[in-house]
Amino acid sequence: MGAMDVLVNEVDSKFGLGAGKAGSLLTAILSLIQEQSGGLAGFLDRFRSAGLGDMVSKWLSGGPSQPLSSESLQSALGQNTLSSIASRTGLSLSTATSALGFMLPKLIQTLAPGGAIPTRLPSDALSYLTGATGMVTAGARQAVHAAEQSGLRRWLWPIVALIAALLLFAFWPKSRPATTAFNADEQIRIASEKASAALAALKPGYAPQELVSAMNLEIINFATGSADIPQSSQPFLNRAAEVIKTGPNTAVIEIGGHTDNTGDASANLALSQQRADAVRNYLVQQGVAETTLNAKGYGDTKPIASNDTDEGRFRNRRIEFAAR
Repeated sequence: MGAMDVLVNEVDSKFGLGAGKAGSLLTAILSLIQEQSGGLAGFLDRFRSAGLGDMVSKWLSGGPSQPLSSESLQSALGQNTLSSIASRTGLSLSTATSALGFMLPKLIQTLAPGGAIPTRLPSDALSYLTGATGMVTAGARQAVHAAEQSGLRRWLWPIVALIAALLLFAFWPKSRPATTAFNADEQIRIASEKASAALAALKPGYAPQELVSAMNLEIINFATGSADIPQSSQPFLNRAAEVIKTGPNTAVIEIGGHTDNTGDASANLALSQQRADAVRNYLVQQGVAETTLNAKGYGDTKPIASNDTDEGRFRNRRIEFAAR
């Protein structure tokens, strides 16, 4: 699971938006950053110009990510931008502003690890802009602009709704089952496709954070109580090993093992270490230098979702990569 997915789940859990609307909110702000002159650096300059330079410095230094107030957001982004984001995500202005104030500091720290501002968005962020959600957001934005320019404000929302419906129909997978029940196999399949595409998109000279962002899109789903790497994940790990071997020799990748809270905590900790070790050993067997990999088990101490549902427990049982 990628850092963007983790952030969407956190926002959804805190504000009860539903993953769809939390994802749409992330897509909207990523689109704003992408369109900003200068990218993320230019986006942060808007906050500095609004007198929030100290806050930006705290984000980049990795300090506590205190939520932004609605007044701070309005002074940096403007009332029209916030209203547009709220309408595109189907949220009230107050809800969208509160969720955005919580999301933004965490997003900046994710996009600029260690205070290093990238010149382009990482792979997992781009995946939110190139999928069906991003297409709907883009279509809605174009409809708003066209309606405002022509003065047809009373037709604005019908136009937005029509374009959003048409785009969703066009891009929604035709094989998607009618049920909305959680499907672990489908989640693993989609994640594997995203991760493979992100690895293939890495350019020579990529940063370590770009690599781990791509790798975190993969879901390595171990069988209950087992530390044997699933056969379905082996092709991805083979590709990842080849990419790691071409990367910077100074980078160290931490392989973090995590479990849900089912069973004994000490047993979960031991199992998570065994799973992290299994992934490390597999990559070493594929030719990755041992010195570039570190395995650490965290047990059930760092959940990213509720352990009260099947889906939440599935998301908590994970391997998470980090650049150190």
